[in-house]
Amino acid sequence: MTIACVIRYQRLMAIALVGVAPLSAQTSRSDPMAVRLDTAAILASAKPEIAAANGAWLPSVRRRDAASIASVYTDSGLFVASDGTVIRGRAAVAGMYIARFARMPEVRSGALVQEGVAVAGPALVYEWGHGWLETGSSDGTVTRSASSYLTVWQRSSDGHWRIVRNLTL
Repeated sequence: MTIACVIRYQRLMAIALVGVAPLSAQTSRSDPMAVRLDTAAILASAKPEIAAANGAWLPSVRRRDAASIASVYTDSGLFVASDGTVIRGRAAVAGMYIARFARMPEVRSGALVQEGVAVAGPALVYEWGHGWLETGSSDGTVTRSASSYLTVWQRSSDGHWRIVRNLTL
């Protein structure tokens, strides 16, 4: 599959998750009244907060700090697990992580690797990439889990960017 096909697929998945098409798809290119997005300004606003959230993810997992991980979600944000399970809302996302941490061995390493971002509208940004965790148990067993992700970030009324949809693939 070509990179262009992957990007189209990821954008279509994001549209399905959010329920709206990117603004550019909603307006006609020949319409002189069509809204022109300042994508550079939108990304300049979103990228630092996305990078901070992604950078805090592994340290928060290591500390088993579910509240910190969930703090970047909107109150009604959705986490869609790879098995299709949907977790609704910041508090439920924190609860999901608390339950995971209770079963999770020691975290040895891991990362979130952003592969791309795209502006979907004046207050929506799509982000995609992959993440992985390596855990080790007291008997020496090491396990590595990995998945791809597609995240939809929305600028809140307070100007901060928060997750409204997070899909693990």
